[in-house]
Amino acid sequence: MTSNSLKPVISLIPYLNALPLTHFLKTKNPTYSVTTDVPSESCNKLAAGRVDAGLVSSISLPEIPDVCAVDGVCIASEGPVESVFLFSKKSPDQIHSIGLDPASRTSNVLIQILMSRWVKTKCRFLPFQGELAEGMRKMDGVLAIGDRAFLSAIENPAIIAMDLASEWKKFTGFPFVFAMWGLRRTSSLSPDIFRKAMESGMEKRIEIADQFSRENQFTKRQQQLTRRYLTHNLHYTFGPRERKGLLLFFSYATEMGLIHPSHELNFI
Repeated sequence: MTSNSLKPVISLIPYLNALPLTHFLKTKNPTYSVTTDVPSESCNKLAAGRVDAGLVSSISLPEIPDVCAVDGVCIASEGPVESVFLFSKKSPDQIHSIGLDPASRTSNVLIQILMSRWVKTKCRFLPFQGELAEGMRKMDGVLAIGDRAFLSAIENPAIIAMDLASEWKKFTGFPFVFAMWGLRRTSSLSPDIFRKAMESGMEKRIEIADQFSRENQFTKRQQQLTRRYLTHNLHYTFGPRERKGLLLFFSYATEMGLIHPSHELNFI
């Protein structure tokens, strides 16, 4: 139980890709309360003990003390994921400056690994929060994630330089794990809550996709792409291949000094 809270608090992510995991949890429940945060803020709250659990960027998990990863559940892709893009009018080997998306540290670390180890190009990486067009005037490329990236890709397919999950799969042969539930060891929450929520959400993926399409006034073609995104581009089960891919990601990030693990990640 978090400090000054009468019941456990769960941090949810508002992005479309997370909805199959959070749809069930958003319904009122007398045993816990919820808050909605971007991935970086969810990580901060979990690390500070302000929430009991959070759907956090995978890269943060080995750096947050006293937190376990909920086994069996994740947001992952065998690639292409179609919501984590490097946008540019140049080919990847011609890109030497990239604006990073402050909302997700995992994707920021992933692009640095891919440019160094896969594309083998030296890049400058700078924080950037403006519009994509503005960013590409200032830099060679701009990283974007989540709904912003998904919608921008639908509207501007000609400026996609790299789908990060697809390139990771080509590079390593493994799926890429973008996020997992982090659960504080001292919390009264059961990890089964998150596995049951995932099972419920998997059954409602088409319904969730169609609601998102209505809210964004999508065309029939865009609605089809949204359905495909939740049913084909993403998967939500964390198994042996996802674990191997995740640990390899941690290894590269540690070698490059992009993360500083405080503990060996445990799964619960």
